[in-house]
Amino acid sequence: MLADRRLCTLKDCSARYQRASVLIAIAHQNQTTELRRSLSSALKQTLVKQAVAQIVILDDQSEKGWQDSIEDLLNEPSVTILTAECGSPARARNQLLDWADKQVGLEWIARLDADDELAEIHSLEALLNATDCHDTVAVVGSNALRLGERILPWANRADAEELLDLNNLTAYVKRFSFGEQERELPSCNLMLKNRLGLRYPNTRSAEDHWLLCNLIIKYPDGVRTVSDPLFCIYSLGGKDTTENRQAGVWHDQRRRLAYFLDKLSRLKQTNRQILGYGMEGIVWCQHHEIIKDFYPWAMADKDVERLDRLLVSPPHSISAVTWIKKNEVWQCRTPQLNSRAVATYIPKKALFRFLVDLYRSRICALNIKRDNLRLDDTGHLHYIDIGKDICRLSSSGFLDMSARLFSIGILGNDDEEWVRRKSWRTQDESLSQMPGFKSFYNELISSLHSQSLANHYSPLLNPKDTQVTLLIKACAQDAQDFYEQISHIVHQLTHPARFAKILVLIDDYPGPFLRQHAKPDLQSLIEQTKQLQQAGIIDGSLTPPTDKSTIQRTYSNWFDTSTIAHTRTADNAPLYPQIWAFSELDTRYVLQCDCDVLIGRKNWHHDYLADMLRAIKADRVLGVGFNIPKRTDFFLEYFGEPGQFAPEVRFGLLDLQRLESRLPIDNPTEDGRFKLTWHRAIQQFQRSSGNCTCVRGGDPASFYIHPQNVDKPALRSGVIRDLIAQGMVPTHQQEQFDLIIEPQWQYQERTESIIFLIKGRYTSTEKLQRCLASLARQTEQGFGLIVIDDASGFQKTWHYPMRLSSFNGRYTLVRQAENQGRIANFLLAVNEICTRADSLIVILDQDDFLMQNDVVAQLLDAKNRGSDLIQMPMYRPDKPLKQYQPDYQQPRLKGAGNTWAHLRAFRKSLFQQVPEWYFQRPQGNWFDSVTDYATMLPMSELAQKPTFLDTGYAYWHERAPYEEQQLSHQAQLIPEILAKPAARKSAELEQVDKEYETYSVTQSGRTTTS
Repeated sequence: MLADRRLCTLKDCSARYQRASVLIAIAHQNQTTELRRSLSSALKQTLVKQAVAQIVILDDQSEKGWQDSIEDLLNEPSVTILTAECGSPARARNQLLDWADKQVGLEWIARLDADDELAEIHSLEALLNATDCHDTVAVVGSNALRLGERILPWANRADAEELLDLNNLTAYVKRFSFGEQERELPSCNLMLKNRLGLRYPNTRSAEDHWLLCNLIIKYPDGVRTVSDPLFCIYSLGGKDTTENRQAGVWHDQRRRLAYFLDKLSRLKQTNRQILGYGMEGIVWCQHHEIIKDFYPWAMADKDVERLDRLLVSPPHSISAVTWIKKNEVWQCRTPQLNSRAVATYIPKKALFRFLVDLYRSRICALNIKRDNLRLDDTGHLHYIDIGKDICRLSSSGFLDMSARLFSIGILGNDDEEWVRRKSWRTQDESLSQMPGFKSFYNELISSLHSQSLANHYSPLLNPKDTQVTLLIKACAQDAQDFYEQISHIVHQLTHPARFAKILVLIDDYPGPFLRQHAKPDLQSLIEQTKQLQQAGIIDGSLTPPTDKSTIQRTYSNWFDTSTIAHTRTADNAPLYPQIWAFSELDTRYVLQCDCDVLIGRKNWHHDYLADMLRAIKADRVLGVGFNIPKRTDFFLEYFGEPGQFAPEVRFGLLDLQRLESRLPIDNPTEDGRFKLTWHRAIQQFQRSSGNCTCVRGGDPASFYIHPQNVDKPALRSGVIRDLIAQGMVPTHQQEQFDLIIEPQWQYQERTESIIFLIKGRYTSTEKLQRCLASLARQTEQGFGLIVIDDASGFQKTWHYPMRLSSFNGRYTLVRQAENQGRIANFLLAVNEICTRADSLIVILDQDDFLMQNDVVAQLLDAKNRGSDLIQMPMYRPDKPLKQYQPDYQQPRLKGAGNTWAHLRAFRKSLFQQVPEWYFQRPQGNWFDSVTDYATMLPMSELAQKPTFLDTGYAYWHERAPYEEQQLSHQAQLIPEILAKPAARKSAELEQVDKEYETYSVTQSGRTTTS
C-alpha cells in the first residue's frame, strides 16, 4: 500500500556532533547482535573522536526493545537514532540520504551496513583524505570479507583502473556475474558527497552495485579509490543475500547489471546522446526523437500489445509512441519535447490538469517521481517514462498516482517519501496523514464527476388557470388513507394543468351512508385535510353550513323550492353539500371529482384540461366528463346529445356560469326530500329543454377509474392505484368506468440480461434525476430497470414516470403505499418482477449515480465471461481516500471483507441459492439495516466466479452521516450477520455448519476473481 516513511527522531546527537561534516549512516532491522560490532567500530573512528564525524542509526521496523542490549552504545553523544517505515534495505539507505540532504553542514555520507564493521580506526579518515580534489563526488574504499566469524585471507581492493574505465568496469561485472571470479564490486565501501541526488534502486539484490555503476558513469572524473587501508569488513551470507541467492534474484540482478553496462558501452561507442537510464532501459536522442531501448526482461511482446492499445490515442500529457522490435528487443520512440525539468514544487494548476487528462484517458502512470516529469512552455505537465508502469485506469492506481504527485509537487517531499510499502495502517489511514491531500483529492474527483444537482430536470408547469377550481368531494367514511389518496389526485392532475384553487369539500354527514364501506371518522378526515393544506397540496377546504336557512336558500336557487331542509335525497345520496359548494366558488369552471377516483396518465405532456376547456366552450355544453381507459390511443371527438349524458358526477368539468343561467331546474320530491341528485336533475333538464348537453370523449392519454365501495379493500396495498397512476391497465379494464378486480393487476415483469434495482425513500428530485441521467449516458442501453420507492408518498413520487420516460418499455416502477423495508423490496424485485434466472441484478440507490458511461458494457462482458457476482469501485465524497476492494477469501472471518460495498451485481440464480433465513434476525424478522451485508456476504460465499472490476471509480455513493442511534443499531446487527454459518453450495445447504469455505484468489491486471 502507499504509505509514508513516518520518519521519527528517537535521539539526537549532541550539539558538538551536529556540526560534524561527515556522517556514518547505518540502517538496520532486527540485527542487534551485529549492530553492536558495527556501531562499536564506528565509535572508534578517529573522525568520530575528533567530532568531525557523527553517526546515525536508522531502525526500519525492528521488534520492540531492540535498543535494550546496546543501550550503552546508543547513548554515546555522537549517535543519532532515527526510526522509519522503509520496507527494504534500498529504501532504508535512501531515507538516510534524504535525511542527510536536510542537515546543514553535512558534506559526506559513508555507508556502513549493520552486519559489517569498519576495518581500522582511521578507515573513515582515509576516505575523507581522498576527497581533497574539489571535483570529487565519491570515494570507493576496499574491504575484507568475513564468513561466519572467520576473516578470509583475501581482500576486495578498490582498483581505479578496474572501476573507473567503463569498458573495464563492464568486463569486471561480467566476470563476477557469470561466475568467472568471486570478487564483486566494492560497492559497500562508499563515501558519497552529500546532496548528490543519486539513490539506490529498489531491487531485491545488487542495489549497491547499480548505484556504484551509476555513480561512475555519471561522474567518471569525480570518483576516487582507496585500496589501503581497508574501509570495512563485509559479512558474507547475510540473511537478505542468502534468501536472494535461493530465489535466484541474486544471480539475475547481477547479470542484468552486466547487460546494462554492455549495452551502455556499445551505445557510447556509437556516439549516441545518452539522456538517461533506469531499471527498464536506456534513453537516448536522435534526430528530434527520444528513443528508449528496453532491456530484454523489461518489455515483452504482451506488454507492448497492452501499451499499444492503451496509448492508441494518448492523452496530451503522454507523447505518441512508436514501437520497434530489433534483435528480439523492444524499442519505443517519441517526439522530442521542448520542456524543462520540474523543480521541488509543481504548480497546482499543472498538476490538477495532468491528473484530469490521464483520468479522462483512463490511464494511470504509476512511476511518479521528478525524473519522469517535465513541464512544457505552456505550463503543461508531461510524463516521459514510457514503460510497464503505464497501465489501465484503476481507482487504486489513480489514488496512488494522485497522492505521489501531490506529495512531491505540492508538499515538496522527497520522491520516496510516499511509495508502496508494507504497513500496518490501512490505505486511508495512511493517506489521511498527508496534509491537504484529502480535500485536494475530493476536489479532483468531484470536478471529474460534476453531476451538478442544480442541473436536474424540472417539469415545466403551465401558468395557473384562473378560471378553473379543482374540487375534491369527501365524507367521513373516506378517512382511511385519505391524505395519500388526495395527494394522488392532486399530483396526477397538476401537470401540465394548474388550477386557480384546489379545495376539498367535506360533507360532515355522520351517516348512515348509502353503500357504506368503512367506519366514519370525521375528525380524522378533518385532521388529514389540515395536513394536506399545511403541505401545500391543497389550498383549503369547504364545509357546508348546517343551518336550515342556508340549506333552504340553496335549494330555492337550484330547484325553486324553499320548504325542504334535508341534505340528502330520498335514496340517501348527498345533494346539498355539493350544490352549496358550487355557489361558493369564484371561478367559472370547476373540475369536480369524488375523492376515491384513481387517475391514470399515459402521457404526462397531455394537457387534458386544455382539451376539456375547448370542449366545454362549445355552444350549449354544460359539462365535460373526464375520460376513462380506452382500447385505442387515438383522440375521440367529444360527443353527447341533450340528455344523453348527465354531468359526470364522479369526475367532470362544469361550466358554473352556464349552469347558473339555467337555474332553477325541476327536481321532484318524495316524503319531504328531493328524489334526484343534482347531476340527474340536470340530465332531466337537458332532455326536457333540448338546449344544453354534457359531452364525453377526448384523448385517452389521461383517464380515471372509479372503485366501487365493495372493492376498496383491494386497494389497501397500493398496487392498483400505482399501476393506474402510471397509465397501466389490463385489457379487461379498458372501456370500463368502474374498477374490475382481477389477478392481472400486477407489475410488469422484467426479462433483460441486466436489470438495475433502484431503491430509495424520500429521495430528492435532483439526486434521482442525477441517478437516471447516469443510466441514460450508458453506451450499452439493453438493460431494464426496477425502480422501487418505499412509501415516500405521491407528493414525492408523482413525477417518477415522467423522469423514467426515456427508458420507456424498459422499466418497472413500484411505489409502495406503506413502508415495506429493504429485504421485502429486494425479494419482490428479484423473486417476482425479475423472471429470468440468469439476469444480472445491479443495485443502484436512487441518490447515487454511475461514474462511468460503460459500466453496463463492462458488467455485460464480465457476465458473458461467467462471472456470477460482480463488484466495481465506489467513491464516497465523505471518505475520499477510502478504498473498498472486496476480499472473497473467507470474507465472514474478515468482517465481510468489503463484499457489501457498491457497486454490487449478481445473478438472480445466485441470489435464489441463499436461504431466506440469512436475511432474518434470530427473532425471525428481516434485517432492517445493513442489508448489503446480509445479502452480499452469503452470495459471495456461494459464487462460482466472484469478480472485482477496477477500471476506475464506477459508483458515486453519497449519504448523510448516520445518527448515533443508527450506528449503534448497525453495530448490533453486523455481528449477528457475521455469526451465521458460511453459506454452502446447494448440495450442502441442508447441513450447514460453521466450517468455512476457502477460495483461491487470482489477479489479472486490476480485475480480481476467485
